[in-house]
Amino acid sequence: MQQRLYKSAFPNVNDLFFNHFNQAAENASVMAGLLFEAITTDDEQKPQYNTINRLRAKSQEIAHQVFIDSGKAFISPFERSDMFDLAKAIDEVCGYINISSRRINLYQPTSITPPIIELAGLIVELCAELQRCIDALSNIKNAQVITDSVNAIKSLEHYADKVYNKAVAALLIDEPNAIELIKYNEILLALETTTDKCEHVTNVIESIVVKNS
Repeated sequence: MQQRLYKSAFPNVNDLFFNHFNQAAENASVMAGLLFEAITTDDEQKPQYNTINRLRAKSQEIAHQVFIDSGKAFISPFERSDMFDLAKAIDEVCGYINISSRRINLYQPTSITPPIIELAGLIVELCAELQRCIDALSNIKNAQVITDSVNAIKSLEHYADKVYNKAVAALLIDEPNAIELIKYNEILLALETTTDKCEHVTNVIESIVVKNS
């Protein structure tokens, strides 16, 4: 009864938080698209890297706003600790997209290899699926949509592991230059870790669904 009264007095509280989460997921998706664009374009100028860096700061601001608003709100869509975890998990995805971007830009590998492109493409798919999953979270009773997205993300991440492992194995055999080998391995590792972070978001979401179903 008290919860219903709070919702009546503050009808837009849930919208406020879900807007934050949707903005965070959209921001991650834009960053992923920019990274893929940067490594697949023939243009020598790569403004996408600077934009990714700026959007990384935006991600941190959104996460910080979740913390601030949750401290002010009388009610919240779900437990505050879960909101913190979700905001942090999405921010970590953005953080590793930025790390991947910085490594590619800084290391300037001899070529952008097919595994790098494939992993970057998988990150685009993962972030798009995260957007759908987080958007569905606003109607937590529609668990099937969330479950379908979670399963799709886990499947994509599992495939990304295979791409990464195969690429590293090939590097050890085919790359004679030790410095280039290190460069490629660091880039591939950052990209693969980004896919891991996407899966971690689904772990947080699954926990939220279980607690609130």
